[in-house]
Amino acid sequence: MLRKIIHHPEASGLAVMATMVFCMSNYNLVWRYGFGNHHFQHEAVIYPIALTMVFLTKKFISAPLAKLLHKRSSWLSKQPKHITFPLLIISCNTLIVIAVMTLVFKNYVPSHYLFDYLRNWIRAFVVAIPVFFFVVRPLVTRFVKWLQSKVAAPMVEEL
Repeated sequence: MLRKIIHHPEASGLAVMATMVFCMSNYNLVWRYGFGNHHFQHEAVIYPIALTMVFLTKKFISAPLAKLLHKRSSWLSKQPKHITFPLLIISCNTLIVIAVMTLVFKNYVPSHYLFDYLRNWIRAFVVAIPVFFFVVRPLVTRFVKWLQSKVAAPMVEEL
């Protein structure tokens, strides 16, 4: 079963997404509570919720929207998809997920939801783009390819 998971065509993308959500949720918790007050219990509660929200947002909102924009925009269709597609996905996901997470976990000063939401979104977006393109995607993709080279591919009958 592990061989099937490692050699699945979407394995690298899902691993990148899970790692990215983990990095960004830790970043947001450290930013909010500080290094001294960041506890694993907070992350253990927030990470599964955030990962589920990001996955569902990407599957049903961000990816279809990015595909539509690439199809309809002549400028976007000429740009490299390995850059513009993740950029659109991250933009849309951070807009939606940070709005919901800020509201659900009350990470704002009462009566200042919009201000705190915009501040959180800008801070997360500015960090998410370089972390994704220069750290998470290259490292996780390289690691998944290394794993695939070490673990034999499943036989055709097993698939």
